[in-house]
Amino acid sequence: MNLKNRIVLSCLLLTAGLAFAQETTKEKEGLNTIKPDKKETLFDIKFSGFIRHEAAFDSRQTVDAREGNLLFWGKDVNLDKNGADINSASKFQMLSIISRVGVKITTPDVLNAKVSGILEGDFFGTTEANAFRLRHAYITLDWKNTQLGFGQYWHPLTNVDMLPGVINFSGGAPYMPFNRNPQIRLTQKLTDKFNLIIAAVSQRDLTSNTAPYINNSFPAGHIQLNYKTKNVLLGFAGHFEQIRPTLSVGSGANLLVSDERISSNTFMAYGRFDTPKVLIKAEATLAQNGSSFAMLGGYVGYTPITPGVDQYSTINTQSYWIDLTGKTKKIVPGFFAGFSQNDGVKNLFSGVAKAYGLANTIGGIAASGNTTPRTINYIYRLAPRVDVPLKNLKFSLETEYSLAQWGNANADAKAYLNESLVANWRILFATTLRF
Repeated sequence: MNLKNRIVLSCLLLTAGLAFAQETTKEKEGLNTIKPDKKETLFDIKFSGFIRHEAAFDSRQTVDAREGNLLFWGKDVNLDKNGADINSASKFQMLSIISRVGVKITTPDVLNAKVSGILEGDFFGTTEANAFRLRHAYITLDWKNTQLGFGQYWHPLTNVDMLPGVINFSGGAPYMPFNRNPQIRLTQKLTDKFNLIIAAVSQRDLTSNTAPYINNSFPAGHIQLNYKTKNVLLGFAGHFEQIRPTLSVGSGANLLVSDERISSNTFMAYGRFDTPKVLIKAEATLAQNGSSFAMLGGYVGYTPITPGVDQYSTINTQSYWIDLTGKTKKIVPGFFAGFSQNDGVKNLFSGVAKAYGLANTIGGIAASGNTTPRTINYIYRLAPRVDVPLKNLKFSLETEYSLAQWGNANADAKAYLNESLVANWRILFATTLRF
């Protein structure tokens, strides 16, 4: 064999060997989930959010938060010397403070679980004085039938599958629990349709004073069971929390340590029904100290006539709402109706009664010992709306009629004398650009 033929034969053998090696490598790669010659991705980041502009008109002065963006109810009647209601004055404003930005992070698996997190903020603030706030900061570990979550997220009573489609940023509040809390949450898939949620929850957002929750020295407890299919969601939840309202009472020679605690139980039932023409959501809540969920309620402290520690009782609240959303594309109609009633305090103590909680701070719940003892017996809201979605842009219009019955507060935080009905019309136009 001459030199030329030897070179040709060598090239053919080399080519065949390379082809065989390549095919063998492909077969091996097909048996592995991670290719040996490819580096593992450390993480994946996706940004999202929206820019939103709102223009709102109210027919009277309102009890609200964050420059009127979070609406609760109309202000009580306030008569001048001629009998004219000062709070009957209308108002108008435009805001963009709920514009939001967030990031979702996905990392490599840990402990055979898919790991992800969300970090989200907006300009709504936590008080009237500050602007940017932490909205969500939540880490989840997902296995086949189990999810474990850590961080600040929607309170378990604020089910994201049950949020009404209202235009107002207050959502279903104060007719539904509306809060975000630091928490540790376990979600267990029991069957293909039944899910169990157990959570330990701390208190941080939308409360007038977090110290009573922190000083109790252990978190609130939550349990929830739901049944979920493609078109139906049914659930029941129970929530227990305890607070230590104060560390001491009195002053000087009468200063006393106070270890008084107050326990509260809240129960909720909900349902969602996805029909061909309309999406229906409905919820009922029986709350104690509902003020911690941005609802009517709170608790009452009774200061004894003779020196001693204060005693406390929760204010009971019942609340119901329903939301309907049309299954159309170009113009989407909707309607929300909510009702909430203050059932007052069941266990009365002797002494001077004073109400506490968010609803007392903003103006809505009081007891006979408050400086201005006016309280609310019930509230309701009717709100038709229409959305016009155009790709990532959406125009929304909502007309909301709400009414509250105010009256002089008794020791049980209910109104018995000089009742007055206060109504407010809010017309809200919103423009939202999502990204």
